[in-house]
Amino acid sequence: MVSTRQTVRISKPQHSTGDSYRTVEREEVLAVAFRDFVQVALAAGWNEPEVALSLADIADDYVMALAGRVAEK
Repeated sequence: MVSTRQTVRISKPQHSTGDSYRTVEREEVLAVAFRDFVQVALAAGWNEPEVALSLADIADDYVMALAGRVAEK
């Protein structure tokens, strides 16, 4: 496997966890990073449906693992 490692930048939150704007900020920041990541994958030669389905599967796996960790507490 050859890596064409490119960095996707994600800025730190500017709003505290209690601030109602934090949700908007999070979605904006992560949406940009997500689009950048997808572009890196496409540039590496993966096609868009492959990338979309794989990212959806990875996200689902992550949410399920997180739910399991939360349930254990």
